Amino acid sequence: MVADCIGLDIGQTAFKAVRFRRRLTGRESVEYFYLPVPYGRPEHSEPARRTAMLRNFLWQHGLYGSGEIVTALPCQDVFIRTLSFPFRDASKLAQVVPFEMENLIPMPLEEVTIGSLLLPSRQSLEGGEKAKGSDVLVTAAPKSKIQEHLGFMASADLNPSAITIDGMALFSVSQFLKEEGAQVPGDMAIIDVGASKTTLCLVHEGRPVLLRTVLWGGNHLTLALAVRYACSFAEAERRKRAMAVQEVDAWLEPVLKELRVSLHAYEGAVHQRLTHCWVSGGGSKLKELSGHMAHQLGLLPVGPRQGFGLNCPRAFSIAFGLAIHPNIVRPRWKSRLAGSGLALDFKTGGESSSATTDFSKRDRRLALWGGLILAVLAFVDLTVRLVLKDSTVKNLKLGIQTQYEQTFGPGASPGEEVDQARYRVSELEKGLSLVDGRGYNVLAGLAELVKHMPPGVPLKIRDLTIDGTDVHLEGETTTFDAVEKIKQAFETDEAFHDVSISDTRVGAVPNQVVFRLTYSVQRP
Repeated sequence: MVADCIGLDIGQTAFKAVRFRRRLTGRESVEYFYLPVPYGRPEHSEPARRTAMLRNFLWQHGLYGSGEIVTALPCQDVFIRTLSFPFRDASKLAQVVPFEMENLIPMPLEEVTIGSLLLPSRQSLEGGEKAKGSDVLVTAAPKSKIQEHLGFMASADLNPSAITIDGMALFSVSQFLKEEGAQVPGDMAIIDVGASKTTLCLVHEGRPVLLRTVLWGGNHLTLALAVRYACSFAEAERRKRAMAVQEVDAWLEPVLKELRVSLHAYEGAVHQRLTHCWVSGGGSKLKELSGHMAHQLGLLPVGPRQGFGLNCPRAFSIAFGLAIHPNIVRPRWKSRLAGSGLALDFKTGGESSSATTDFSKRDRRLALWGGLILAVLAFVDLTVRLVLKDSTVKNLKLGIQTQYEQTFGPGASPGEEVDQARYRVSELEKGLSLVDGRGYNVLAGLAELVKHMPPGVPLKIRDLTIDGTDVHLEGETTTFDAVEKIKQAFETDEAFHDVSISDTRVGAVPNQVVFRLTYSVQRP
């Protein structure tokens, strides 16, 4: 448990700080600190001058090192939406929310820090069961705004522990009052009227559903009075504090118009009306302003019965809400009240983003090293493959050479297959030409035999003997008549001489006649 927490509200016309203390006994104490800043002088709006004034303010009240510092960005610097999803799984929401916001903001996701709050479940009308879907309050703060804010804090020797939104600080005040036992309405519009802006926080069913900044504040009314009465800004400010709200209602119309638009837009979307209104901020000191605004907006003003009495920090509402930031000071209501831990912290989101960036850089380095290792492995694999391929080619060549020598004889080289084949054929032809001893071509003789066979007569040669020019043939045909036709065909050919048929007999199977044919071949 943190002993002290300081909420710091830095406005255009004042620096406000609230120190919230909770002792181990549970006793709480609240201290308020205020420093007015001259308005309308250019030298006081310079960052260096404001930094010096803030540093003196903190030193004067002993706020340096006395607790955690919590600051806030104005709503106008942050994109804020309430999105509905059909599921409540936190891990799925973390993945889906950035993609949903990408279509709703005019900036790339790399330039914003996204924060989200899972709002408490609504009770369904039937049986009081919780709805299955979820509502998420999503915020996107430009990183440039966060860095600008942190730079200003650093120039004043401050390092805030958390950075939230001023509208959420107003919601924290209502939750604190509820824990104290006040009957805080569940449907309420919190309107904080500041010097240069008005902050709106709509609370529906005890949940913050809409945060908005209206660029109209008490200074606009003071300037209007200064013009109306032709007096200085300080004199117009004194007049404003003494006037009743009915005397300045015409100058309140711009802010009331903007507030009506926000209320009607939200009520039209949910088809339910808000009931109460709480006006806070420095502008709430205007006489009867709270009741007038509530009446103009069609709402009921809150009072002591709802916990918004004299002890309620109206002028310090934002600073007080920052001082009880749930991420710094653990609220006593957190264990009992659903949704009381609702708090945003852009600094944590920024640090997470930085950590994510660091992880991305580390991932890129690991990816680079992984790529180099893969490249080396690929090179080694390629080298091994080439070596194995070369060895395989050599083995194949050796096998082909061995097989080639077995076929064509030793000394023959692959690549001369055609020449080797021609050589072998010529050798065979030479061997065949030596059958008759004088170069007679037996193949030509057989071709001549086939040429002179009678057409339609089948002939099967069983045995063929060539003795010089004499040819002895044992064959078979189908009939004796076929044998006679074969004899006559050979006798009529002048190339054959001494044609004779012998040993004509019936074969062992039907339609088989075996015979011997002898004839001489006349050489050309």
